[in-house]
Amino acid sequence: MPSTSLSFVARARRGTSSLVISLVAMSALSLAAIGSANAQEKLSIPSLDKDATGAPVMIDAYLFRAVNAQGPTPAVVFMHGCNGMFTRKGTIDGRELAWAQRFNAQGYAVLMVDSFTSRGQGSECAKGGPVRPWEERPRDAYGALRYLQSTSGIQPDRIALMGWSHGGGTTLFAIGPKSPGRAQDATSAPDFVAAVAFYPGWCNAKAQGANWSTKIPLLLLTGAEDVWTKAAPCDAFVKDVTAQGAPVTFHIYPGAYHDFDYPNLPVRSRPEFTNPKTHVVPITGTQPEARDDAIKRVTEFLATAFGK
Repeated sequence: MPSTSLSFVARARRGTSSLVISLVAMSALSLAAIGSANAQEKLSIPSLDKDATGAPVMIDAYLFRAVNAQGPTPAVVFMHGCNGMFTRKGTIDGRELAWAQRFNAQGYAVLMVDSFTSRGQGSECAKGGPVRPWEERPRDAYGALRYLQSTSGIQPDRIALMGWSHGGGTTLFAIGPKSPGRAQDATSAPDFVAAVAFYPGWCNAKAQGANWSTKIPLLLLTGAEDVWTKAAPCDAFVKDVTAQGAPVTFHIYPGAYHDFDYPNLPVRSRPEFTNPKTHVVPITGTQPEARDDAIKRVTEFLATAFGK
């Protein structure tokens, strides 16, 4: 499997490996105890995106606080996929909820950003839409970062970005050299300390540009069988950027489809999301071994990034 070691991992503090084992065990116990959590706070926060009058676009966000926090905690900003943040029943998507519960148990806060509902936009999975991962959504990500940095109980220099699919592509655009979020940002506050992208869209040189790079450590995870956001062009892109020094770790999971980290999602075709141009029918579903490994990798990656 393609993998590029992060330079900063070698500089990790002693004891990280044992901490990771403890975090995983603690996470499992805590998840069983807290069950299906609800967002502690529903918020309306300013994006760095502007409306027609030049005022900040206000977006909905859902803040989950860390479990039993004794002081300020690190935090992770979530960027949802192309189908939005909610199920048809109006509940928070199970994938994001499971990750939020896990991070809360590990001592991290989570801020889920709702880029679609806030703008009256539904799913963009089949035909796309006006809420673009290279324009509006990076500004949402940086608006969320700046909001968290002004929030009590959050460590302002220990905030990571994490996205899935459409949100994974958003993550690449957000941390890249032409980031509209960073360009719109007039503050000198700390940047994201790390980023995670699951099966990201637009993970290729054509979309990101030949000179794409980042100083933000990035963990990128995708499935070998993913026909929606294919691994091969992403692999080629990562090899190019890591050769130029970008701190990217990439892992491809054999036998894994799109949404492999989703809890208990049966593998099935999604004809409702068929691409009208390519006629590709997406396949989604959990791959238990890939999901378990991804949990371990993300746990270790964030523990190192946050200096835990």
